[in-house]
Amino acid sequence: MSSPAPDDVGRALSALADADADIDDRPESRPPAEVVADARDAFQSLSSAARFLSDGGELTLRRAVGEAARRGHHDCARSGRALIADLDRLRVALADATDESNRASRAAER
Repeated sequence: MSSPAPDDVGRALSALADADADIDDRPESRPPAEVVADARDAFQSLSSAARFLSDGGELTLRRAVGEAARRGHHDCARSGRALIADLDRLRVALADATDESNRASRAAER
């Protein structure tokens, strides 16, 4: 698996650092419960999950979880965290599958 470009890493880190920022003044700000519900619905199918992620949904979800936690909406934050944990597990599984596939390809070339 190749390493990500430094600029991509920088943008990702900036986005994560910004995830805890107060988002009330952002025009696209939506209620955390609405964002978490949208994420839950999106992850019911692979195509809607892919669309959710490609539309920046992960960052929006992470921000919504932070906002929900700050506002004391613990059930919403817990549900959002569970979705994020599922996404993290999916990433690990996909990376492992890619690594395994790459090892098998290299072994076949020998």
